[in-house]
Amino acid sequence: MQRFSAETMLSIIGKTPGKTGVITVSEMDTLIQKIESELKRQAPIERDPGSSGIEISKQHDAVRFRESADSFLELLRTSKATGSNVVWGL
Repeated sequence: MQRFSAETMLSIIGKTPGKTGVITVSEMDTLIQKIESELKRQAPIERDPGSSGIEISKQHDAVRFRESADSFLELLRTSKATGSNVVWGL
């Protein structure tokens, strides 16, 4: 995941971007819900990128966000199913 996408995703789920971090299995249901809520909020931009009032970043559009979010959701769901925490930077 590109740095901007990773930082955006971590921000949405309430994690501070950093060199190291962990998402525990016990957090995953709540974090999955947060990302799914953001995807719903971004849906109007996917249909009409010129719509006003909703913006992720001047650098990235909603379609890119969906692609990153879908990949991250897959990671969280797979990790949850196997009982594995998500850890980075170790």
